[in-house]
Amino acid sequence: MITSVGQLGHNVMAAEWTMQISYDPFLIAVFIHDGSVTLKNIRKTKEFGVNVASKSQSDLVSIAGGYSGSEINKLEIKNSFKFLKSKFIRSRLIANSIINAEFKLFSTKKLGDHVMVIGKVIEIRYDKTRKPLLYHSRRYYQMGQIIEPSRKIVNVNGETFHWFSNEAEGKFILKCNAAIIKSGKNVLLQTHSKGKITYETIPYLKPKRGEDYLHFLQEHLRKIGIKTRLKPKPRIKKLVLQNKKRMQRVNFVLFEGDLPNPLLQILKNKNKDELLKAVYN
Repeated sequence: MITSVGQLGHNVMAAEWTMQISYDPFLIAVFIHDGSVTLKNIRKTKEFGVNVASKSQSDLVSIAGGYSGSEINKLEIKNSFKFLKSKFIRSRLIANSIINAEFKLFSTKKLGDHVMVIGKVIEIRYDKTRKPLLYHSRRYYQMGQIIEPSRKIVNVNGETFHWFSNEAEGKFILKCNAAIIKSGKNVLLQTHSKGKITYETIPYLKPKRGEDYLHFLQEHLRKIGIKTRLKPKPRIKKLVLQNKKRMQRVNFVLFEGDLPNPLLQILKNKNKDELLKAVYN
């Protein structure tokens, strides 16, 4: 629900097309029909509020989206809207929303029959006790049962958990670009070192954003003296490494290859290591 203020007083409209488009600066885009009262208000005052509706606010969204501010003062309808005091803008904020954010106008751009209004966040509040209202096919819904991700839980020893947890550096998910290089029932391992700590696992890299996974992994293998050609179609393994009560999520993008001369490499049977079994099978 987009709140604004102008010649006709305070106003609210419902906007389905509202989304974050930048982290830094923190920008939100709202798509508003050209000629609306809200758009006139924003262009005049250079500010507006965004109020993400909670599951108890379907009636308020219907009011906000069902009438124009030129027809009726929607915010003054009895037994409907309640308000929070805004900190930096004149526009009202709607109480009991899951998110209330205050914006200064950043830019506008006409796109088709709507205008994209981009606002810069100057204040934001989040109520974690509330759940969002969902809208689909002209009906309102609330969030239901969580869809559990397709992650396999792998119980690992303390050394394995410590290594990958340190590699994650506090990130919720550690992304690994890795190679499964086979010779019969054996899988190639590489000894990785970080400071005084060493760990033996499949060859892998922590990929940089935007880099070609296959190219950089193939180049890494060449540099460490492993002569193999990786197959171009990868697999993804989404795992949860678990050690006692500790958990670390790891995503492996796996490229396969074969080892022409196993006598020159370090190999380990995949069936004797829980992590290897999880990524291999």
